[in-house]
Amino acid sequence: MRASRFILILTLPALLSGCNVDLFNLGCRHIGLSGYALCQGEDKSLYYLQRNGDAISGGGVLDGTVETIGWDSSAIIASRHSTFRGDPDGLMVLDIRSGRVSGPIDPKDMERAYPSVRQQSASVAWSHLH
Repeated sequence: MRASRFILILTLPALLSGCNVDLFNLGCRHIGLSGYALCQGEDKSLYYLQRNGDAISGGGVLDGTVETIGWDSSAIIASRHSTFRGDPDGLMVLDIRSGRVSGPIDPKDMERAYPSVRQQSASVAWSHLH
């Protein structure tokens, strides 16, 4: 009995390392106090927007990959590349309070509605988040 526990303890990390499981969501970094996180895909070149604590799956809350992103206290605006090719690509707005996603919106409309939000590449944003 004792030997089998010891073997399990030794082999469990090796077994899990072969899986694409992020038990502690280390691939995600919180976007301030928004309740959302920017997450890296497995290959570290794709980014997704997820609710804090949710496992990385599919295209996240935007149903696509994040190319650029910016935020303020009320919204997260991201340029997404749609997972489902029937859906349009473009600037998507996530209302932080309601969790509602809308878009795509015209960049000029985004600048007027959210003048304090500055877009940056997802990789640059990722490097500044903790």
